[in-house]
Amino acid sequence: MRVGCLVSQTMTDSPEIDFDHLNRYVGGDADLTREVFGLFRNQVEMWGRGLRADSDDEVWSSVAHSLKGSARAVGAMELANLCEGAETLIGDDRRPGAREVAVEKLEHRISQVLDEIARWEYKDDMRRLKSQ
Repeated sequence: MRVGCLVSQTMTDSPEIDFDHLNRYVGGDADLTREVFGLFRNQVEMWGRGLRADSDDEVWSSVAHSLKGSARAVGAMELANLCEGAETLIGDDRRPGAREVAVEKLEHRISQVLDEIARWEYKDDMRRLKSQ
């Protein structure tokens, strides 16, 4: 049985995910939202491994760019903005210690977004159970 609901900010109090942005793509479909969140988790797991301050410029830029796209897809705009800033930490703009700080901030924000996704999924699970 397919259970749909409008995916909205009312389901969460956290600013980590812009549900209005996300809804433009999923049309309020909770099942599709779950799928998008699952894809985001996979992307973070895959690309997050390459998020190392000592990566060469090409790898660093590619990882930051890919994470930025994944973050935007789920409406995690603060994370996307951090990734955009991290993308610039290459070549002559690679200041000492800047990548280490960027990695710390990115890992923290990724954790917050993943926590928000888990909260949304829990609330959606409870809503689905109540509707049965």
